[in-house]
Amino acid sequence: MATLRVIDAASHQGDMNQAAMDFDALIVKATEGTGYVNPYCDGEFQEAWKLGKKLGVYHFARNTRNRAEAEADYFIKHTKGYVGKAIPVLDWEDQEPSDTGWALQWLRLVEKAYGCKPLIYMSESVVNSYDWSSVVKGNYGLWVAKYADNVPDYNFDMAGAGKAPSVKWWSTIAMWQWTSVGRLNGHNGNLDCSVFYGDRAAWDRYAGIVSDSGDGQKPVQPDGEVKEKAGIFQSQNNQMGEVSYQGHLRQTGWAAWQCDGAMVGSTGQSRRIEALRIQPVKQMDVTVHMRETGDQTYKNITKETVIGTVGESRRLEALKIESADTVYLYRVHQREFGWSEWCVNGQWAGVKGKSRQMEAVEIKVADIAYIGHVQGTGDTIWMADGMTAGTTGQQKRLEAVRIKSQHCGEVYAQAHIQQEGWKDYGKIDQNTVIGTIGDSLRLECLRLKGDFEWRAHIQGSGWTQWTRADGIATLGTVGESLRMEAVEMRKRS
Repeated sequence: MATLRVIDAASHQGDMNQAAMDFDALIVKATEGTGYVNPYCDGEFQEAWKLGKKLGVYHFARNTRNRAEAEADYFIKHTKGYVGKAIPVLDWEDQEPSDTGWALQWLRLVEKAYGCKPLIYMSESVVNSYDWSSVVKGNYGLWVAKYADNVPDYNFDMAGAGKAPSVKWWSTIAMWQWTSVGRLNGHNGNLDCSVFYGDRAAWDRYAGIVSDSGDGQKPVQPDGEVKEKAGIFQSQNNQMGEVSYQGHLRQTGWAAWQCDGAMVGSTGQSRRIEALRIQPVKQMDVTVHMRETGDQTYKNITKETVIGTVGESRRLEALKIESADTVYLYRVHQREFGWSEWCVNGQWAGVKGKSRQMEAVEIKVADIAYIGHVQGTGDTIWMADGMTAGTTGQQKRLEAVRIKSQHCGEVYAQAHIQQEGWKDYGKIDQNTVIGTIGDSLRLECLRLKGDFEWRAHIQGSGWTQWTRADGIATLGTVGESLRMEAVEMRKRS
């Protein structure tokens, strides 16, 4: 059986001269509880990475009651740069060992973030003393500690190093730590030494690393295996429009251009989007969240700007669009989460920090956009096409609105304002403040004209019916001292 020689390190080892040490893999302590980060972790990790060593990172559990999620989130936050490079490990020692449900929750949360199965480390006595069947059923591997009685050579000469542990719940073990007083050239202190039962390709499969293993075995893909004949794939004909966009897709490359709300990418195929190109109306900034890299912003993009990477097998995970002149709507389809809600300028589409790939994107120019100025909080962001601008259930007055028509023709507005009565604004644009700002006066009634319909949320009565903006109908009240609280607008169907 192929094996790898493994050492693990915390902070007490200090700096190690790894180049002078003979080992195959390093597992380094990253975090403990929710308040400690190993200051040597990244330095040791990066040195081992440069030397071509296999890697893991571990979290020392403190098991504060009902805090598994908090400890998992803490570990994920401080090790996100190691996703796709290392096996995550839960070190189960200084806590209530019978609380196996706590361990299972941590393992599941980290698996979701890393896209691979973490290992759990514990002593042979703890393994055999409690019921770990739920962890075994979850297919989480075991790294077990049982020190050998006779170890003739600390330099990983495993011959005669003692019999590997037998454990009650696991039929096989992934790793065995056989000593805590191992010695290697290049380091003067004691080392925790383990043996991994597998070769480098097997390690990669545990870690979910995408690589050419060279051993004829297909490596595990952290983004799942592509399912060519499943789900839905985008149109293969180029379509250019008001806003056009193109995706670089896993195992496909640059797919055909799509536009104005049509889908780029696929659903149900586990085919990640690695990069985008967008031809905007005018000015546009785009921020994407990428595997390992995190947030990356591209300013004043053009049709030729590559948003993401090509040839690096690096997934996009979330998308944000910002524009000084155009209001866009966009959404993404993300592995395991499905389609996001439609988002508007400045909002994130997609879930960050969960290591799940974007698989499809849709972008369009909003038909009609609007901002509400709300008591105590000021302007909302641009809302569009049926979204709510303002509040409901908070007893806050709407003091002003601004409207930006992008596909709904010219817009005219009249408003009834507390103390001031009716005011005619005539033809308005996105800069016209319909109402007041800084005067603490409520909007009470509106009359709008344009190629759209709208409704209002009124104090005491809630939402009105959807009403055509014909320049005649009014929504709200006059003479009743009731506040408007929110509005919604959409193009007439």
